Amino acid sequence: MQGVLLAERFRISDRLGAGGVGQVWAAQDERMRREVAVKVVHPQYGMDEAETHARFQREVQLAGQLSHRNIVTVHDWGEVSVDGRPTLFLIMELVQGVPLHRRLKESMPAWPLAAGWAVQIAEALHVAHRQGVVHRDIKPANALLTPDGTVKVLDFGVAKFMGDTIGARELTVTGTPLGSPPYMSPEQTEGDREIDHRSDLYSLGCLLYHAVTGRPPFTGTNQWAVLRQHMEAIPKPPAAYVEGLPVPLNDLILGLLAKRPENRPADAATVYEALSTLLADHAVTEPGGSILGVTQLGDSHSMSGLILKRAWELRAEAERTVAEAEKLKAEAIREAKRTVAVVRRELGVFVRRAEKLDAEIERITGRASAEELQLSEENYYLVFRQSINGSFPTAREFGDNVEAVYGVALEEAESKRMVSRFSNRLTAELEEDHIA
Repeated sequence: MQGVLLAERFRISDRLGAGGVGQVWAAQDERMRREVAVKVVHPQYGMDEAETHARFQREVQLAGQLSHRNIVTVHDWGEVSVDGRPTLFLIMELVQGVPLHRRLKESMPAWPLAAGWAVQIAEALHVAHRQGVVHRDIKPANALLTPDGTVKVLDFGVAKFMGDTIGARELTVTGTPLGSPPYMSPEQTEGDREIDHRSDLYSLGCLLYHAVTGRPPFTGTNQWAVLRQHMEAIPKPPAAYVEGLPVPLNDLILGLLAKRPENRPADAATVYEALSTLLADHAVTEPGGSILGVTQLGDSHSMSGLILKRAWELRAEAERTVAEAEKLKAEAIREAKRTVAVVRRELGVFVRRAEKLDAEIERITGRASAEELQLSEENYYLVFRQSINGSFPTAREFGDNVEAVYGVALEEAESKRMVSRFSNRLTAELEEDHIA
């Protein structure tokens, strides 16, 4: 596949990996002039071409409906013939990141960092579940950790709509549960085709257990031994492996690993709120609490935002306390005022922590100079080419795009010089291509 021009548009380069439904390659979209990931699918053992095609179409239709910062974006799909074989392909966002399973092999993260990853996966699942999409294969290998701390969930290829018809259920090969044994829910191990979003929550519990303790909840000499434990064995509490693990986190993980779906948290939003509250409370109340910034949890999930959110929640609680106290006797009112004073002191801590974090975030994500980033001519040229929309960009458009991509603010005169220089360069390149 390397070097192949797929569909007269996508130039295949490096192989990124192989999954349950095919291979994944890096490619260059020569029309849009951007890097993409291409998942290539061939008919598999035990499945005829029509069945593979049907499953693939279903994957694209489901994945194409999902748009979120914690979900790998699907751009397009198609079908071509490669070496005489029918080949289906899916065009996806190319994410520069490391799969969590590789990150976990490097070292065991502190529990706040592991919980921060799980917060983002829970948010991605919440978005998917609201649209009726169940992932069915949540595991560390299907979560990419980017350099800025963002976690992106990929491969909704084994997802299915809840309430499928009998015909649609035939997309699953009989007797072969879809998923990965160390992270499969009990209902998946039994081959239950009527699984719902709570199966993903169980798998998230397995992933979080692994991230916190350094091992999945169940291990064995073969996959069948592991699957049997998912159905019958009680997991050892993660707190038994991790000294100082907060009781609420230990209980949440065990709740996610409940054998019966109805005994797990109701939905991904519930898990997200529980983890967010736990992280914010720990950062504020524990002496020297772990303050996780944008480089660890991503900008949208940084502790500054979580702490401020928690502060407003506590403020609302304080206001409710005052309203109720006004109906009570003088002693009750005095007690309520003491409670408010405590809350105000906590809010002061929250605000000071938030201000400190804001300064840190500004330092990390604020405008950096070109010298600090060590941007090359080619970096600016790439932005220039991406800024072309029917005509060459103006100096302001180019400068705005450079600031959006690299966080570097160019002087207007410098932007004009670069636009002029790059316009001449691109014109020359196009003329050379035409002559060739």
